[in-house]
Parts: sequence; C-alpha cells; structure tokens
Amino acid sequence: MRKIFALALTVQLGLVFCCSAHAASAKSEEAYGYIDRSGKMVIPPGFDDAKSFSEGLAAVKVGDRYGYVDKSGAMKIPPRFDEAEPFKDGLAAVTLADADYRRYGFIDKEGKFVIEPTFEDAGSFSQGVAAVKFPATGAIKSDEQWGFIDKTGKTVIPPQFKEAGPFMQGQSIVQSGYLYGVIDRDGTYIVKPSYQLILPGQDNTLTYLKLSGKVMGLTGMGYNWLVTGGLFGYLNSKGTPIIKPAYDGASSFSEGLACVATGEKQKDGRPRKWTYINSNGNKTIDGNYSFGLPFSEGLAPVAKGRWQMGMAPSLVAAKWGFIDKKGKVIVPLSYDEAHPFSGGMARVVADDKTGFLDHNGKVAIEPKFSDAEDFSEDLAAVKTERVKQ
Repeated sequence: MRKIFALALTVQLGLVFCCSAHAASAKSEEAYGYIDRSGKMVIPPGFDDAKSFSEGLAAVKVGDRYGYVDKSGAMKIPPRFDEAEPFKDGLAAVTLADADYRRYGFIDKEGKFVIEPTFEDAGSFSQGVAAVKFPATGAIKSDEQWGFIDKTGKTVIPPQFKEAGPFMQGQSIVQSGYLYGVIDRDGTYIVKPSYQLILPGQDNTLTYLKLSGKVMGLTGMGYNWLVTGGLFGYLNSKGTPIIKPAYDGASSFSEGLACVATGEKQKDGRPRKWTYINSNGNKTIDGNYSFGLPFSEGLAPVAKGRWQMGMAPSLVAAKWGFIDKKGKVIVPLSYDEAHPFSGGMARVVADDKTGFLDHNGKVAIEPKFSDAEDFSEDLAAVKTERVKQ
C-alpha cells in the first residue's frame, strides 16, 4: 500500500524519477478488504493486496494475480494480471501474468484488451491520452522510448522522451537527456528541457530544481524533496519563474501554499525547519516544524521530530498533527504518522495501527488496521484479520 517513502540518490546533472509502489502482502492471517465511511467492513478482507476504487472498480490481488471487483465485492474481471492499474477514462493499464515478456496493454471494464499489450511500461489515461514506453528498436533509441497514444492505441506524440508524465491541464512533464521540460498536447515544448527536476502542482504552478554545484544529491520523501548542490524554485504554467531558486527542500503548491525548507542546516545536514510560503514567496506559516506536507481540504499534516541519516534519510521519533492555513493547530501533534485529507478523511497512525480523522479533527474510525489506503469513491482498502473461508 502507498506510504510516505524516502529515496536518496547522488546524481551528476541527472534525473531522479521516483514512484511509490504497493508492497504485496504475503499469504498470512491478515488480508485486505474495504470499509465505508462509517468504518463498516463492506467487502470482507480476503485479498492479498487491494488498491483504491476508480470509476467503480478496484484492482485486488488473489494469490499472485490481480483482478477487479465492484463495490459489492463481486469479481467483475477475474484475476489474470501480473500488474493492474486503476481505471481512468474507461481503460486500465495491465500486464498478463502468463506472458513470456512483461508488456503493458489497456483493458476495458469487461476485461477485454482494447489496446494490445505491446508496451514496456505505461501510465494511466488522462485527458484522452496515455504515456507509454515503446520497445527499443533500431529506430527508437533506449533513452527516447516514451511517447503518447490515444484511446484507440494510435500514436499521437511519437516516442522521443526518456520519461513522460500524465497530462494535467493540457501539459505533461517530460525528460529529454538529463533534463526536464514541459510539452503541450501537440508535443511542442512550453518549457524547454533545462531543469534537473520539474514537479507538477495543483495550482497551475511547477516546482523546478537548478543545479548549484558539480554533484547533486536528491532525496524524495513522498510529497516533498530535499537537495544538496541545488535549489528549488517555482514556475507558472507558461514556464516563467515566479519564485527564484532559494530552497533546499520543497513541495509543490497546493491550495495556494507550498511547504519549503529554509536552507538553514543542522550539523547532520538536514534542513532545520520547514515552513509555508504563498505564490509571491512570502512566508505565511512559521511553526518551526521538522516536516510538513501539502495542504488538502484546508488542512496540512505537520511533524516535529529528528532526522536520521543514511542512504534513505528518515524522520524518527516524530509526532504528527494538522494545522490550518493560519497556522493554527487543529489536531495536536500526537500521531506517529499523518497523511493529507482525501474525501473528508485523513489517515493517521498510532501504535502501528491506522485509522481515520474527520474534517473536524475528531477520530472517525479508530486506529485498528495494519494498513490502509485513502478513501476513494466512499470506500477505503484496509488490512486486517483475514476472513474465514
């Protein structure tokens, strides 16, 4: 299931492309099922992995294969996939379990292949197109395999990128060589490849990274990034800088605010504190927090703790709570882990058990699950004692 994660890399003028992965649970006395917003188990825990609902269906794992269930728990598409992504625009990217080579294709809600599995990798459809990785051939170089297809499988932007993200508001972040840029739906560059990293924002802004030394160390931590040998700044949707690079830690803008590290260093090399700025770069909230995540539904998770160094730096002995946009503490810093609000609920962890808070900061569902996803379409995947067969 998706967690806040950490990855530390040292790169020379290079790319760091990170994603969080679902860790499939081994066959055990626990399994995944689904609860409703009252905490009632509406789909019994009998799955080895379970993903969020999207367009009425959710990918679930039975043994070593994925299928899809509907909200009644009925298996609508039998388990036969090695990988299964959420449905978007009526299609889902999957790989067949018995294939000699892992190749991605797209199925409809009947489980039929609409686009045959011929791609080395694939993202979900967004705004009518999907980023896919074409097989390397004599005509397609190994660092130029990503392009875009439409819902018929027709190539609409030829393979030419090292990486490519989904289209959001008519724009996609792509990597060419060692640098990032932004293209429009025609494949024309809005922002030419000139940055070491570009991150999308919900507020029609882009977070960018510029190198300031010969070697750059980059650490991704869920929604936020830390850097040595570089600085983060912000662009508008046209690629014009709106905040000059000044931060060695940053999140994307969300609901008008971004969480940034001031650049003041402790002796262990981690940023001293995180704070929140507006689109003018002005500080709006200064709570001396060790870490902060983006705002969602008017609240943001924040933490106080200490940094533990290593190949994957992590925040330890931390306590998490929530603040509003005025910096007022709405939920005291008392949880071991906290996640942004989604659908009026926020996941929190106490004593290794996950529960949910409502928007008033009150416990809506007691922490009692070994793992959980955010609510999506009024249901959340949770891990608990496996149902008796």
